[in-house]
Amino acid sequence: MAFFAPHSWDGNPEQFLPQNETFHVYENITLHPPYDMKASFKRLPKLFKEHNEARNRFRHRFNEPQKYDKMLKNYFRLITGVDAACKAVWDELEEQGILDETMFVFTTDNGFYHGEHGLAGKWYPHEESIRVPLVVWDPRMPEGLRGTTDDSFTLNVDLAPTILGAANLTPPEMMQGRDFSDLYLRPESAPWREEFFYEHPVHLNKEIIPASTALVRKGLKYIDWPGWDTEQLFNLTNDPIEEQDEIKNPLYAEVLKEMRERHNVLREWVK
Repeated sequence: MAFFAPHSWDGNPEQFLPQNETFHVYENITLHPPYDMKASFKRLPKLFKEHNEARNRFRHRFNEPQKYDKMLKNYFRLITGVDAACKAVWDELEEQGILDETMFVFTTDNGFYHGEHGLAGKWYPHEESIRVPLVVWDPRMPEGLRGTTDDSFTLNVDLAPTILGAANLTPPEMMQGRDFSDLYLRPESAPWREEFFYEHPVHLNKEIIPASTALVRKGLKYIDWPGWDTEQLFNLTNDPIEEQDEIKNPLYAEVLKEMRERHNVLREWVK
Protein backbone atom coordinates (compact mmCIF):
# COMPACT_ATOMS: atom_id res chain seq x y z
CA MET A 1 0.00 0.00 0.00
CA ALA A 2 1.17 3.55 -0.68
CA PHE A 3 -0.14 6.72 0.95
CA PHE A 4 0.05 10.32 -0.23
CA ALA A 5 -0.04 11.47 3.40
CA PRO A 6 1.84 12.97 5.10
CA HIS A 7 3.27 14.63 2.00
CA SER A 8 2.73 18.37 1.76
CA TRP A 9 0.35 19.84 -0.77
CA ASP A 10 2.84 21.90 -2.74
CA GLY A 11 1.47 25.31 -3.65
CA ASN A 12 -1.17 25.28 -0.93
CA PRO A 13 -0.37 27.80 1.85
CA GLU A 14 -1.70 25.34 4.45
CA GLN A 15 0.86 22.73 3.25
CA PHE A 16 -0.56 19.81 5.33
CA LEU A 17 -4.30 19.12 5.10
CA PRO A 18 -5.57 16.41 7.47
CA GLN A 19 -8.99 14.85 7.00
CA ASN A 20 -11.90 15.63 9.28
CA GLU A 21 -11.46 12.43 11.31
CA THR A 22 -8.09 13.56 12.66
CA PHE A 23 -8.44 17.32 12.51
CA HIS A 24 -8.91 17.79 16.27
CA VAL A 25 -6.19 15.37 17.41
CA TYR A 26 -3.41 17.11 19.39
CA GLU A 27 -5.43 20.33 19.75
CA ASN A 28 -4.85 20.47 23.52
CA ILE A 29 -1.05 20.54 23.32
CA THR A 30 1.46 23.09 22.04
CA LEU A 31 4.50 22.03 20.01
CA HIS A 32 7.75 23.95 20.40
CA PRO A 33 10.94 23.89 18.30
CA PRO A 34 13.55 21.54 19.77
CA TYR A 35 16.28 24.20 19.81
CA ASP A 36 17.29 27.60 18.39
CA MET A 37 16.68 27.04 14.68
CA LYS A 38 18.02 30.46 13.68
CA ALA A 39 21.38 29.73 15.28
CA SER A 40 21.36 26.23 13.82
CA PHE A 41 20.97 27.56 10.27
CA LYS A 42 23.98 29.82 10.74
CA ARG A 43 26.11 26.78 11.55
CA LEU A 44 25.40 25.22 8.16
CA PRO A 45 28.02 25.55 5.39
CA LYS A 46 27.97 28.88 3.54
CA LEU A 47 26.45 27.14 0.51
CA PHE A 48 23.07 27.30 2.29
CA LYS A 49 21.54 30.62 1.24
CA GLU A 50 18.10 32.03 1.96
CA HIS A 51 16.88 30.91 -1.48
CA ASN A 52 17.83 27.28 -0.86
CA GLU A 53 14.61 25.27 -1.34
CA ALA A 54 14.77 23.70 2.12
CA ARG A 55 15.18 27.18 3.61
CA ASN A 56 12.34 28.49 1.49
CA ARG A 57 10.02 25.76 2.77
CA PHE A 58 11.16 26.44 6.32
CA ARG A 59 9.81 29.97 5.97
CA HIS A 60 6.49 28.58 4.70
CA ARG A 61 6.12 26.17 7.62
CA PHE A 62 8.24 26.70 10.70
CA ASN A 63 9.77 30.17 11.05
CA GLU A 64 7.25 31.42 13.64
CA PRO A 65 6.16 29.64 16.87
CA GLN A 66 2.44 29.71 16.01
CA LYS A 67 3.07 28.53 12.47
CA TYR A 68 5.42 25.79 13.72
CA ASP A 69 2.75 24.51 16.12
CA LYS A 70 0.01 24.53 13.47
CA MET A 71 2.00 22.95 10.65
CA LEU A 72 3.51 20.19 12.75
CA LYS A 73 0.19 19.27 14.33
CA ASN A 74 -1.40 18.94 10.91
CA TYR A 75 1.57 16.87 9.75
CA PHE A 76 1.13 14.55 12.73
CA ARG A 77 -2.62 14.39 12.08
CA LEU A 78 -1.92 13.09 8.59
CA ILE A 79 0.33 10.42 10.09
CA THR A 80 -2.42 9.49 12.55
CA GLY A 81 -4.68 8.94 9.53
CA VAL A 82 -2.10 6.59 8.01
CA ASP A 83 -1.90 4.74 11.33
CA ALA A 84 -5.68 4.27 11.33
CA ALA A 85 -5.65 2.92 7.77
CA CYS A 86 -2.88 0.45 8.65
CA LYS A 87 -4.84 -0.70 11.69
CA ALA A 88 -7.91 -1.29 9.49
CA VAL A 89 -5.85 -3.56 7.24
CA TRP A 90 -4.39 -5.38 10.24
CA ASP A 91 -7.85 -5.90 11.77
CA GLU A 92 -9.23 -7.23 8.51
CA LEU A 93 -6.42 -9.76 8.12
CA GLU A 94 -6.90 -10.82 11.73
CA GLU A 95 -10.66 -11.24 11.19
CA GLN A 96 -10.02 -13.36 8.10
CA GLY A 97 -7.59 -15.53 10.08
CA ILE A 98 -4.62 -14.90 7.80
CA LEU A 99 -2.58 -12.49 9.92
CA ASP A 100 -0.03 -15.19 10.68
CA GLU A 101 0.39 -15.79 6.96
CA THR A 102 1.13 -12.13 6.23
CA MET A 103 4.35 -10.13 6.37
CA PHE A 104 4.06 -6.42 7.16
CA VAL A 105 6.87 -4.03 6.21
CA PHE A 106 6.15 -0.43 7.21
CA THR A 107 8.60 2.19 5.97
CA THR A 108 8.82 5.52 4.15
CA ASP A 109 10.73 6.97 1.21
CA ASN A 110 12.61 9.69 3.12
CA GLY A 111 12.98 11.45 6.42
CA PHE A 112 11.88 15.03 6.99
CA TYR A 113 13.16 18.24 8.53
CA HIS A 114 10.75 19.72 11.07
CA GLY A 115 12.76 22.91 11.34
CA GLU A 116 16.00 21.23 12.38
CA HIS A 117 19.01 23.18 11.03
CA GLY A 118 16.54 25.91 10.09
CA LEU A 119 15.31 23.75 7.20
CA ALA A 120 12.22 21.95 5.94
CA GLY A 121 11.75 19.24 3.33
CA LYS A 122 14.41 16.57 2.74
CA TRP A 123 17.24 16.19 0.13
CA TYR A 124 20.29 16.43 2.39
CA PRO A 125 22.37 13.90 4.37
CA HIS A 126 21.51 14.98 7.93
CA GLU A 127 19.99 12.28 10.11
CA GLU A 128 16.56 13.95 10.07
CA SER A 129 16.45 13.54 6.29
CA ILE A 130 18.00 10.11 5.67
CA ARG A 131 16.71 8.07 8.61
CA VAL A 132 13.36 6.39 7.96
CA PRO A 133 11.16 4.09 10.05
CA LEU A 134 11.22 0.35 9.46
CA VAL A 135 8.68 -1.73 11.37
CA VAL A 136 8.41 -5.42 10.46
CA TRP A 137 5.82 -8.03 11.38
CA ASP A 138 7.04 -11.40 10.15
CA PRO A 139 5.22 -14.59 11.25
CA ARG A 140 8.55 -16.43 10.93
CA MET A 141 10.19 -14.27 13.58
CA PRO A 142 11.07 -16.10 16.82
CA GLU A 143 8.66 -15.24 19.63
CA GLY A 144 11.44 -13.84 21.81
CA LEU A 145 12.41 -11.25 19.21
CA ARG A 146 8.94 -9.86 18.57
CA GLY A 147 8.57 -6.32 19.83
CA THR A 148 12.34 -5.77 20.03
CA THR A 149 14.50 -3.28 18.14
CA ASP A 150 17.67 -3.72 16.10
CA ASP A 151 20.01 -0.86 15.23
CA SER A 152 21.60 -2.56 12.20
CA PHE A 153 21.84 -0.50 9.02
CA THR A 154 19.04 -1.47 6.64
CA LEU A 155 18.51 0.35 3.35
CA ASN A 156 15.76 0.79 0.79
CA VAL A 157 17.67 -1.52 -1.55
CA ASP A 158 17.03 -4.32 0.99
CA LEU A 159 13.26 -4.20 0.59
CA ALA A 160 12.94 -6.11 -2.68
CA PRO A 161 15.33 -8.96 -1.71
CA THR A 162 13.50 -9.30 1.63
CA ILE A 163 10.06 -9.54 0.03
CA LEU A 164 11.33 -11.99 -2.60
CA GLY A 165 12.94 -14.07 0.15
CA ALA A 166 9.65 -14.25 2.06
CA ALA A 167 8.05 -15.57 -1.15
CA ASN A 168 10.83 -18.18 -1.52
CA LEU A 169 12.12 -16.49 -4.67
CA THR A 170 15.79 -15.84 -5.43
CA PRO A 171 16.63 -12.17 -6.05
CA PRO A 172 18.30 -11.44 -9.40
CA GLU A 173 22.04 -10.88 -9.24
CA MET A 174 21.81 -7.19 -10.17
CA MET A 175 20.02 -6.37 -6.89
CA GLN A 176 22.41 -4.67 -4.47
CA GLY A 177 20.42 -5.15 -1.27
CA ARG A 178 20.20 -8.00 1.18
CA ASP A 179 17.32 -9.89 2.78
CA PHE A 180 17.10 -8.25 6.20
CA SER A 181 15.23 -11.21 7.66
CA ASP A 182 18.78 -12.58 8.09
CA LEU A 183 18.97 -10.30 11.13
CA TYR A 184 16.27 -12.24 13.00
CA LEU A 185 16.11 -15.61 11.22
CA ARG A 186 19.78 -16.26 10.45
CA PRO A 187 21.85 -14.05 12.79
CA GLU A 188 24.83 -16.38 12.37
CA SER A 189 24.97 -15.63 8.62
CA ALA A 190 27.51 -13.29 7.02
CA PRO A 191 28.27 -10.10 9.01
CA TRP A 192 25.88 -7.23 8.39
CA ARG A 193 26.95 -3.92 6.83
CA GLU A 194 28.64 -1.37 9.08
CA GLU A 195 28.49 1.60 6.70
CA PHE A 196 26.66 2.86 3.66
CA PHE A 197 27.11 5.39 0.87
CA TYR A 198 24.49 8.09 0.38
CA GLU A 199 23.96 10.35 -2.62
CA HIS A 200 21.45 12.92 -3.87
CA PRO A 201 21.77 14.76 -7.19
CA VAL A 202 21.59 18.49 -7.76
CA HIS A 203 18.04 19.66 -8.52
CA LEU A 204 17.33 22.78 -10.61
CA ASN A 205 20.71 24.28 -9.71
CA LYS A 206 23.32 23.98 -6.98
CA GLU A 207 21.95 26.92 -5.01
CA ILE A 208 18.36 25.62 -4.93
CA ILE A 209 19.05 21.97 -4.05
CA PRO A 210 22.79 21.19 -4.16
CA ALA A 211 24.14 17.71 -4.76
CA SER A 212 25.47 15.83 -1.76
CA THR A 213 27.14 12.51 -0.99
CA ALA A 214 28.09 10.93 2.32
CA LEU A 215 29.70 7.95 4.02
CA VAL A 216 27.63 7.01 7.05
CA ARG A 217 28.74 4.84 9.96
CA LYS A 218 27.21 4.29 13.40
CA GLY A 219 29.28 6.97 15.11
CA LEU A 220 30.66 9.02 12.23
CA LYS A 221 29.49 10.73 9.08
CA TYR A 222 31.54 12.27 6.28
CA ILE A 223 29.64 14.61 3.93
CA ASP A 224 30.76 16.02 0.59
CA TRP A 225 29.04 18.89 -1.24
CA PRO A 226 30.65 18.37 -4.66
CA GLY A 227 29.29 21.50 -6.33
CA TRP A 228 30.77 23.68 -3.60
CA ASP A 229 34.13 22.05 -2.80
CA THR A 230 32.93 21.65 0.79
CA GLU A 231 33.34 18.77 3.22
CA GLN A 232 31.96 18.07 6.69
CA LEU A 233 32.66 15.50 9.38
CA PHE A 234 30.42 14.72 12.36
CA ASN A 235 30.86 12.59 15.45
CA LEU A 236 27.33 11.20 15.72
CA THR A 237 27.98 9.68 19.14
CA ASN A 238 28.82 13.01 20.77
CA ASP A 239 26.82 15.19 18.40
CA PRO A 240 23.74 13.29 17.16
CA ILE A 241 22.06 16.46 15.84
CA GLU A 242 25.10 17.32 13.69
CA GLU A 243 25.77 20.81 14.96
CA GLN A 244 29.54 20.57 15.52
CA ASP A 245 31.51 20.14 12.30
CA GLU A 246 34.84 18.44 13.03
CA ILE A 247 36.29 18.89 9.53
CA LYS A 248 39.04 21.25 10.77
CA ASN A 249 39.63 19.53 14.12
CA PRO A 250 43.20 18.12 14.08
CA LEU A 251 42.11 15.32 16.42
CA TYR A 252 40.05 13.90 13.53
CA ALA A 253 42.74 14.20 10.84
CA GLU A 254 43.34 10.45 10.48
CA VAL A 255 39.63 9.64 10.65
CA LEU A 256 38.93 12.25 8.00
CA LYS A 257 41.62 10.90 5.69
CA GLU A 258 40.36 7.32 5.97
CA MET A 259 36.68 8.21 5.57
CA ARG A 260 37.34 10.54 2.62
CA GLU A 261 39.27 7.78 0.82
CA ARG A 262 36.58 5.18 1.53
CA HIS A 263 33.85 7.59 0.44
CA ASN A 264 35.65 8.23 -2.86
CA VAL A 265 36.05 4.51 -3.52
CA LEU A 266 32.31 3.93 -3.01
CA ARG A 267 31.42 6.98 -5.10
CA GLU A 268 33.37 5.56 -8.03
CA TRP A 269 31.88 2.11 -7.51
CA VAL A 270 28.28 3.28 -7.79
CA LYS A 271 28.85 5.27 -11.00
